[in-house]
Amino acid sequence: MTTNVSLNFMPAFYHRHLGVRFGEPYYADPAYRATVDVQLQRLLYEHFGRFGVGSPDPQPATSLFIQPVDLMMRTQGAEWRFPEDASLESWGQPWKSLSLREIEAIDPRETAAHPAVVGIIRQYHELKRLYADQADALGVRSETMNIHGPYTTAHQLMGESLFTLMLDDPAGAQRIFKKIWQLYQAILGRIADAAEAGAPQRINIGDCAASMLSPALYQRCVLPINIAIASQFNACIYHSCGPSSHLLEAFASLPALEAIQLGPGTELEKAHKTLPAQTRLQPLVDPLLLRDRPVGEVEERTLSMLQTLDKRGGGTLLTWSLDVETSVDNVCAVYETVQEYETHKAG
Repeated sequence: MTTNVSLNFMPAFYHRHLGVRFGEPYYADPAYRATVDVQLQRLLYEHFGRFGVGSPDPQPATSLFIQPVDLMMRTQGAEWRFPEDASLESWGQPWKSLSLREIEAIDPRETAAHPAVVGIIRQYHELKRLYADQADALGVRSETMNIHGPYTTAHQLMGESLFTLMLDDPAGAQRIFKKIWQLYQAILGRIADAAEAGAPQRINIGDCAASMLSPALYQRCVLPINIAIASQFNACIYHSCGPSSHLLEAFASLPALEAIQLGPGTELEKAHKTLPAQTRLQPLVDPLLLRDRPVGEVEERTLSMLQTLDKRGGGTLLTWSLDVETSVDNVCAVYETVQEYETHKAG
């Protein structure tokens, strides 16, 4: 196993360099999305084609992906906004004023029947008409269920009041987390049924707000629901934004942990020593490093990460969420450092 690189720029980067507009049509119109994505792939090829990124002859996008938490937020009454230079945004905290009893009374069937879910299914059928078996929506045909962790989702739905509940009534917080998992199952299950998808074999849990918690609070309130969810699948992929060194011991308890994505600031050496040997480490390269620091520092930091990953046979460097000011030279430096390192090993 070797180390590779996964690249993702924020829409503002493409908006600035290509003038493309995202907005609502990008999420609602497959033809428009295909036109935009073709331009994105060509731009990536111009800058990074020598590293196998992008394409000189891009093919139309055959799938629709909306962040699971945004879909959940919309079904619960949040507003969707569609900036021309950014991803879809959810506004509001629909559960902020709801009682625990009111949250538990939410009907998963009604949630799965929300117009936003119906719209995704309708668009899937349009994609299928255009692209046959290549069509997909929210990755349901990939045998992977993509969700945001119930805790992270609850944080978006409730705001800061969630933390008070977790401290004062941990059992109540866990009841809310269980409800969110029920809602995700209902929403994604309906989409999967419409897409005639097989049963998912792995779960991708995006716990973007995990690093905000102390180890004790995470283990008491959040870890039980994550273990319960992951136990239902053959493999689990877990994501934690931000510095997460203090939670590594808890993450190690997740069953069938196939891969883990760790935010900038996480001690990679500690992750190597703490997490199961079979777990593929996928650390995020600090976006600020790639935006602000000189090439030499990028090369040095990348090499250090490679050396740690190599102790486990390799991994994946995630160069994600790169903003409009990101240095193309610095991104190239990451790829070049990886290539040189792997070539040296092979020689």
